[in-house]
Amino acid sequence: MGNTQIKGRRVVVKYPAPALFELFSDLTNFTKNLPQDMLKGSEVTATRDTLIAKVQGFEIGLVVTERVEYSLIRYDQYGKNIFPYTFFVRLDSKSEAETEFMIEMDTELSGMFKTMVGGKLQELVDKVTDQIEMAFLRNI
Repeated sequence: MGNTQIKGRRVVVKYPAPALFELFSDLTNFTKNLPQDMLKGSEVTATRDTLIAKVQGFEIGLVVTERVEYSLIRYDQYGKNIFPYTFFVRLDSKSEAETEFMIEMDTELSGMFKTMVGGKLQELVDKVTDQIEMAFLRNI
């Protein structure tokens, strides 16, 4: 098994770091604006600290394991998952009204599995980053 680190691009949004920190710290916020087509055929359950999604027979879950006020939220795997992973949301206040954020993912993948899903995981991080950026451009 080898460690795989996936980094999203850095994005600056017109939103203060404390507000972004609260938004990303509460996993129920992740379910509030999901498009209906994403929810079709899936089951999503969330609390402030946990989120579990069941899609096409697979389950993926997150649990908040660390919060560093206004700068970092760490999410670890939760529930039944096919491989171990950790997500980080890193925040860097640029001014009272602007914050830079970046999403990172660390995972342990075997050689064959890394070949099969490594690129897909980068696509996932990039897509989530893009969707979050668009949401802030629309003022959530």
